[in-house]
Amino acid sequence: MDQLTVVGRRTIAYDLLVSLQSLGVVQIDPLESAEDSALSGLKLTEADRVQKEGWEAAVARSATLLDALGAHEIQPAGRGDIPTGLDAIGSYLQVVASQTDQLVAELSDIEGDLEVCSLYLPLLRELAPTLAQLEQSRYLSGAAFIVPSEEYESVKSLLDDTLSGRVILAPRRRERDLLVIAAVLKTDRELLATAISRAGLSEITLPERYSELGVAKAAHVMEERSQSLPKRRSVIVDELDSLRTQHGAKLKAVHQMVSNYQARFDRLQDMVEGKYSFALRGWVPSADRARVVDGLRKQFGDDIVVEARAADEHHDQDVPVKLDNPVWVKPFEGLLALFAPPKYGSFDPSWTLAVFFPFFFGLVVGDIGFALLFAAIAWWLRRRGQAGKLVSLGPLRITIKPPALAPISTVIFWCAAWSAVFGFLYGEFFGNFLEHFPAAKPIFYTTLHAPKGHGLIDIVLFRVEVFTPLLLVSIGFGVLQVLGGWLIRIIYGFRHHDMKHVFEGAGMFSGLLGIVIFATAFLTQNLNPVVNGIVIVALAIFLLCTVLAKMPLMLIELVSNSGNILSFLRLFAVGLSAALVANLATDLGYSIGRVLPVLGPLLGIVVGLAVHLIALVLTIIGHTLQPLRLQYVEFFTKFGFYDENGRPYQPFRLLGGKS
Repeated sequence: MDQLTVVGRRTIAYDLLVSLQSLGVVQIDPLESAEDSALSGLKLTEADRVQKEGWEAAVARSATLLDALGAHEIQPAGRGDIPTGLDAIGSYLQVVASQTDQLVAELSDIEGDLEVCSLYLPLLRELAPTLAQLEQSRYLSGAAFIVPSEEYESVKSLLDDTLSGRVILAPRRRERDLLVIAAVLKTDRELLATAISRAGLSEITLPERYSELGVAKAAHVMEERSQSLPKRRSVIVDELDSLRTQHGAKLKAVHQMVSNYQARFDRLQDMVEGKYSFALRGWVPSADRARVVDGLRKQFGDDIVVEARAADEHHDQDVPVKLDNPVWVKPFEGLLALFAPPKYGSFDPSWTLAVFFPFFFGLVVGDIGFALLFAAIAWWLRRRGQAGKLVSLGPLRITIKPPALAPISTVIFWCAAWSAVFGFLYGEFFGNFLEHFPAAKPIFYTTLHAPKGHGLIDIVLFRVEVFTPLLLVSIGFGVLQVLGGWLIRIIYGFRHHDMKHVFEGAGMFSGLLGIVIFATAFLTQNLNPVVNGIVIVALAIFLLCTVLAKMPLMLIELVSNSGNILSFLRLFAVGLSAALVANLATDLGYSIGRVLPVLGPLLGIVVGLAVHLIALVLTIIGHTLQPLRLQYVEFFTKFGFYDENGRPYQPFRLLGGKS
């Protein structure tokens, strides 16, 4: 990243922003003037201020209309199809608003009225026959309330005492409570209301718009409206759909254009100015530096002075971070986007996510059948993204926009590929299905249970019974990632001249290495003077680095980091449980198939697949989160990913093309 500084005549400041916005690669930062400087924050002229307010109003109005019509995801129209100029755009938005606002307001009223009807109608249907008669009486009045069944007797006693027995209660069961109608003399109506309130209950009263109608009339009106309003709502929805079809694409283009104009005036206020000049500062990716500098000098000539220098990763603060990774890594950057980007000049772990996450996922799932299922899902997501359609995860209230579907599908394809590879090594296809099929000579078999040649392919790693290889692989990756994380700490400590981090990393690396060597030798019964000497030297380096780093808590961290290595055993444990559940589902299907003569095989397939799918839905989150957790917690914390955050690169660019 390079820092860009531009100084020029005040009269061309807006034109410069137009050029930078068209280039679309410069992130502009607010520039503050020193107290003793002749420069001050740029102040908009009266004409500029009026223009800014006009564009802001147009942005707000167009966004409101897009929300009302649900047109945010529509592709924008071409710029030749939309009005230009603030006045023309304002007139166009007014025309659309005049058609839309009334419909939206009416629809909101209908939705509110239908909600009231759905809430009150069931009650009024029960209350109307009795309360209507009390309302028409010259001498009697009534009230209704709901009371928990177990409290009814105490409430009844309270009302009797308060009204001296001048009250009649008519309870009826309503789910777990009682719906009670109380009848009193009109002269006792206020006393009844007071007694109900003293009992900690609330009267059932009509909504404000129905309060003058009375219970019977209100129930009748609600019945009519509950029948007629849905039809009117349907008509309004159709009219709004028609407006969305007619104006949606044009509104989206207008919104993008007015947002571009608004952004220019916002960036104007990020500059400083003198009597006749202005200054602007920003950041540009190093690869785009020459193009930006040459383009500005060619367009503005002697009217500006442009300076650019490489960012100093040691001293510059808040340098924007633009992740620069190979094409095969970029889809996995989304897994890093859950957090703030790494600080500029620090280690970018995107490639480690790209390597280890799908590998660990495949190690856990390890099933060819599930791999094919994941691949089908990835293919569907990619096709949907190419068609410009979003994906809604209904119960989770998550909507994935079309541009995000391509990288997501790529990640899933990688996970599916590694699942298929390990599925072949484990001999698993929807569990142990291919150990049963075909019956005469199954695809997979293991010599642990059958003679040589019983099937076509001898299973390389029968993980449901042979545990040691996967245990060692899991621990091995724990050692690799935990020690690798501390090695990265050392490298970047030297790079940034931060000796505290160097000593911390070197101490933890050597201490953990000593523990790993000792544990390996002890478990394999290979302890000898040479091994003991290596371990003692490693632990001595650890103690020395603890003193030099002035971090006594490293003594505790050494123990917790040893636990981080063992935490990678979850790859084995979660994978084993997944395999056992899959085998259980397949065995259940085969058992049903053998018991019932004709429908058995078909029913067994249906039941087996159903159990497989249910188990997959219930466990897929764990299969995904466990490999991610090993990266986010056990690995990222070692090289200090969370210690200092970077600032995302957000260039000043046009939305939707030229404007």
